[in-house]
Amino acid sequence: MPTIIDRTPIHDDAVGWSRGAISYARGEVDPPHHHSQGQLLFATKGVMLVETGSQRWVIPPQRALWIPPFQEHTYSVLSATELRAVWFSPTLIDRCEPFIHRDEVHVIIATPLFKELIAGLFSAEYRPTSQLSMAVLLLEILSETQHVSAELPMPVDERLHRIARDIIAGDLWTVPMEQLAERAAMSERTFSRLFIKDTGFSFRNWRQRARICASLDLLANDIPIKQVAWKLGFSGPAAFAAAFRSIIGATPGEFLPERKDFPAL
Repeated sequence: MPTIIDRTPIHDDAVGWSRGAISYARGEVDPPHHHSQGQLLFATKGVMLVETGSQRWVIPPQRALWIPPFQEHTYSVLSATELRAVWFSPTLIDRCEPFIHRDEVHVIIATPLFKELIAGLFSAEYRPTSQLSMAVLLLEILSETQHVSAELPMPVDERLHRIARDIIAGDLWTVPMEQLAERAAMSERTFSRLFIKDTGFSFRNWRQRARICASLDLLANDIPIKQVAWKLGFSGPAAFAAAFRSIIGATPGEFLPERKDFPAL
């Protein structure tokens, strides 16, 4: 069993909040740990796999993840990632009475206002008192922003979980299921059955969703749509756009927000 690290204190209760900007290379893993504060994880670039107990969440730049105080979690990096983490003291969290989901791990949409507040917390242009007000407002936003389900459920079976990670991290978008099942040391029929059992999706549908999830990071970093389509194994931009719309509900161009530059510490 891995050791659970208690990473506290991040700040004293009088301050109420703190921040961290961390750069990760693809494949890096943060071991199991927890904080006595609530934590908000937001990747300005890259895709992360965050695990909290039996739940696994794939977080692209258009999403953020709330982790309550003392919640054990770990995360691994599926592509080069620029992480922004904000920690909130329990006292500050209690000041936000409408935040009824404070004790639940959940994903939210990173709206333009959300991104502006994150950028403000990492900027040297604001006084500490102003940033404290931003932190409180950010909690208010968390209480009102639409919650979304994990767009890409990861398999529970460790063999399938390893294959799923390899597909995303290694761009194995066109490898036949037969070969992947062989790598997982199981029959193709068992591979298919367990994938549906663990994720609720057929392997084909899951991999389609995984490709779209991977595309969010590429699009957010100004990779042209045509290049994204070829990189992810689509027959062309039209096929990519159709798959994107079927899963996200918008075209790639409609989905991407205005680009926002985030200061580093």
